[in-house]
Amino acid sequence: MKNFILFIGLFSIIGCANPKKLHKMMDKLPEATAKECDQRFPIKETTDTFYTVDSNLLKAYEDEYTRLNVAIDSLLNEGCDTLYVEKIKEVIKTLPAKTNTKIVVKTQENTAKLEVLKNDCNKTIASLSQINNQNVTKIHDLELKNGKLNTRIAWMWIIIVCLTIFAFRRQILKLIIK
Repeated sequence: MKNFILFIGLFSIIGCANPKKLHKMMDKLPEATAKECDQRFPIKETTDTFYTVDSNLLKAYEDEYTRLNVAIDSLLNEGCDTLYVEKIKEVIKTLPAKTNTKIVVKTQENTAKLEVLKNDCNKTIASLSQINNQNVTKIHDLELKNGKLNTRIAWMWIIIVCLTIFAFRRQILKLIIK
């Protein structure tokens, strides 16, 4: 029984994952770590609020103010008429209410998912650059082979011309001597 308890205690000490081991595992598997972070901490949100005012409504207020100002000035200069003052009060009460438009812009940023996508892009870029390097070396090898073949073809034509001259040397000499 003592051996069993000792074994369990020793196994639990060895099997524990301290922060150093955890960081090493995270360095070895960054994609899995980023996916886990994506699941645990999914979205970072920011909210911005803007207020806008209808410019047509402001123009209507200015026009109404100008008309009321002219009417009040004319009443003060002429003497006050109670009937006309009541009409002005009715006009003031019937002005449209001020409307503000509230625009809320919500921005969401998923940083863990962004890291996963960056890692995938880096892997794809690395594989594509490796394939590109292989293609470049193949093209270089083919250019070297092409150059060698061109020199061989040039030598072949030189040999054919020389052999033709050698085969017909007597006929050529007869033509030159005449």
